[in-house]
Amino acid sequence: MDTNRFIALVDLDAFYASVEVLEDESLRGKPLLIGGNPRQRGVVATASYEARAYGCKSAMPVSQALRLCPEAILIRPRFKLYKEYSDEVMGLLKKESEVFQQVSIDEAYIDLSSKCNSEKNAIQITRRIKALIHVGIGLPCSVGMASNKTVAKIACEQAKPNGFKAVRIGQEAEFLKNLKINTLPGVGPQSAKRLNSFGFYKI
Repeated sequence: MDTNRFIALVDLDAFYASVEVLEDESLRGKPLLIGGNPRQRGVVATASYEARAYGCKSAMPVSQALRLCPEAILIRPRFKLYKEYSDEVMGLLKKESEVFQQVSIDEAYIDLSSKCNSEKNAIQITRRIKALIHVGIGLPCSVGMASNKTVAKIACEQAKPNGFKAVRIGQEAEFLKNLKINTLPGVGPQSAKRLNSFGFYKI
């Protein structure tokens, strides 16, 4: 019996900003900040990749982001609209696999193990799902595929923006060995600093 597992993580890139571009094509290619009023200590919910090039990022005070990128376009969040797009994507993913786990409004895992008879088949299906989201719905997304969730998550991060990366079965250790310790999900700056103090710098 084939016990190989094929887990894919689908992550919608700069999701709120991507939705705003879909709603208003004139925003495409421009630095966008989705966030609150800078005069009321608003924070950035999402920065487009054009804004990220200036150092803007999520959870940063909007006032700071605007100093880094004065030409950025600030848009107030429209969470109801974002949920509608999220529901459309998640509905598509649920149709592809009965083993489904949504982890945020813009991110979900699907298990294709029972649906695919080979790794090649799993990669083909995952690429098709990515195309359905990007071309069919209009939202760019990054996708990582591996034999488990942790490696799929790291592969997805490596694929950003709007890319696809599959870590083949048996190649997990080779893929991970030279990555910095803070590449592991859940290892933040403080945890990384502590691990470094014990001599751990790479996975």
